[in-house]
Amino acid sequence: MTIHYHHLIMKPAGPVPVARALHKLWRYWQELQVRQTPGTQAPSIPAKTTLRLGGLGTVLPNIVLSEWLDEDKIIIRLAGTMVEEMTGQALAGVNLLDLTPATQRHDIGRVYTNLFTVPCGFHISESIRVGDGKKYTLAALVLPLADADGAACFAIGQYALSRNGFEENRFEAASIIEHRQIDMFGYIDVGHGLPPGATAS
Repeated sequence: MTIHYHHLIMKPAGPVPVARALHKLWRYWQELQVRQTPGTQAPSIPAKTTLRLGGLGTVLPNIVLSEWLDEDKIIIRLAGTMVEEMTGQALAGVNLLDLTPATQRHDIGRVYTNLFTVPCGFHISESIRVGDGKKYTLAALVLPLADADGAACFAIGQYALSRNGFEENRFEAASIIEHRQIDMFGYIDVGHGLPPGATAS
């Protein structure tokens, strides 16, 4: 399997090639960062307490808010209805890594550790086939949020599901995911650099 890596520098226009459907979270996160970083100070990570769910508007059903406890434990604190319908379960309190295939668990855990320790963001695009044979693309944008002490230990992510190039709200048939393949992955520099070994393309 070939994964295409596109590491991105934060720009006002948004993180291309992140799917256009994910730009709502990107723009809102940037607004929080600008408000929190006066003048010419180095950009800080927006505090979780500054997040207002109403600011996410129509993409709120596509949002997941999680908390990083360690490399093997990232607990979902809030999940939108679209994400819960897609996974077929209530997600609050679930370890996010328990939702990943066993073969990807270590790598995804490492990605989240980088997100919180650098800190940085990341985007990912996966091809998914469900039980009725239909194929979908699932794209995600995940960005860090800080606690009261300024440490990045929360993440907010937006998920976008599409089929044949058109946005979908849910799988057409309630089906178990039978196959998933990562097509594209990249870190996003939000002002603190990229993880060691990740160079901007």
